[in-house]
Amino acid sequence: MPGKCHVVSSMKSTGLTLFSRIFATIALCIVCEIPAQAEIPSDLDDFVNKAMKQYNVPGAAVTVVEGEKVFARGYGVRSVDKPDVTDADTLFMLASNSKPFTAALVAIMVDRHKIGWNDHVMDFLPEFALKDEYATRMTTPKDLLAHRTGLPAFTGDNLEALGFERTECLHKFRFIEPACSFREKANYSNPGFVIAGMLAAKLGGDTYENLIKKEIFQPLSMSRSGVSAKDYSKENVAAAHSPLPQGGSKVVPWDSSDTFGPAGCINSTAKDMGRWMQMQLNGGKINDRQIISKESIRAMHTPAMVDEPTFSELPPVDDHSGLSYGLGWGIYHYKGHEILEKGGARTGVRTVVMLVPDKKIGVCVMANQNLTVLPEAIRAFILDKMVAPSDTDLQAAISKSNDDIQKMFQQNSAAKPTSAPTLPLKGYTGEYKNELYGTVQIFEDSSRLKWKAGPNQMTGPLTHVGYDTFMLAWPEGRISLPEEVTFTLGPDGKPTQLATESFGLLKRDAQ
Repeated sequence: MPGKCHVVSSMKSTGLTLFSRIFATIALCIVCEIPAQAEIPSDLDDFVNKAMKQYNVPGAAVTVVEGEKVFARGYGVRSVDKPDVTDADTLFMLASNSKPFTAALVAIMVDRHKIGWNDHVMDFLPEFALKDEYATRMTTPKDLLAHRTGLPAFTGDNLEALGFERTECLHKFRFIEPACSFREKANYSNPGFVIAGMLAAKLGGDTYENLIKKEIFQPLSMSRSGVSAKDYSKENVAAAHSPLPQGGSKVVPWDSSDTFGPAGCINSTAKDMGRWMQMQLNGGKINDRQIISKESIRAMHTPAMVDEPTFSELPPVDDHSGLSYGLGWGIYHYKGHEILEKGGARTGVRTVVMLVPDKKIGVCVMANQNLTVLPEAIRAFILDKMVAPSDTDLQAAISKSNDDIQKMFQQNSAAKPTSAPTLPLKGYTGEYKNELYGTVQIFEDSSRLKWKAGPNQMTGPLTHVGYDTFMLAWPEGRISLPEEVTFTLGPDGKPTQLATESFGLLKRDAQ
């Protein structure tokens, strides 16, 4: 069976006595450093296979850590276009589960006294600046890693998609309008983690990617893990998939997060993630080697900023579980146990890593499909079986959340317009600009409006909704909902600006 210890499997075909088998297995596992297998629920395989069918997922990998014991197994196929099976060595994108790695890299710099958790970032990374001058001066590594700088949730993410380089993005972050005062609220910010990764690189005297390999992957023997979408060229890689409206899935390209690397570029396997979780649960140590100090592990696992659950947090997270950010981790409570959890999502992939520190239990689920709750369903199953029975039907609640998410992403963006546009389509064309994203060009193509932006010249349609409002859509495959955008007309009847959620307010060049 995929993921099973090959040493134990081979023993069954020999004539060894029971004592000899046990002795030989222990000896070989010591020599080969094969971890003992965690005692998983007997019906886990059955549950995973049924859940994959329910949630339309082609392939998944599951890791369960219990102290020094590890279970790692693959399920389903790596691609709907090929029969290759998923196993414990199959490579998956981690997406935002890269963020705890970035926090760990900063922690290593703290352990080496290159910076303190409460030191000011700008004293070590002079290029750093936010629009709020007070936040610029006072931001610390903790603020970046606990999403409490005042940067708005998910704003600035499009810089990566549009093709801007990482150093260019760092400069542009200063043009992001704050969503609230410094340390007032938690707002999930990918730019905050990009800054944290660039800070660690500056302190470590090397690239972020090289430091992740040298300081984390190598000492943890995470030999299959990588730091770039270029790793898609490796063998035994899970293809990325998007669901089809009529059912089933289609393969889509791996969605590169190399520019925003510290927020989402890392990829890994079920086996490698077992070692990552063991280190986290064992006070920063593995195989008697201290990778991160106990003090820094404790700092990362301690609530630093309170938050409120949204649609992206699934049961058992609710209004009564508590929710806060540690450094790179979300933290909530379940049946008297503190739970650390991080989810990840990019085009074609979903991941969840969950830690239960007082039980020394860790769970990692990686799925090669986007817009699915499969990872949360599996981690909830293990919570219920291995940590404490739930008082409610977690699977029913997660299934309902899945239905709500599917409805959200299946909204009809091609509804009939409520009125004719105020101007001929040509009247809306032109260049619209702001400091954050630069120029967004609006042009007419085949009797419809389109937009184009960034060094990548990314293009998408603008579908008329009514009067001067259009529905902006992103290229197929991106996890982005269509959004209404509105042109503002001046006294002369010509557009002066374009208001959007993704790009903010764009001013039109005078023509």
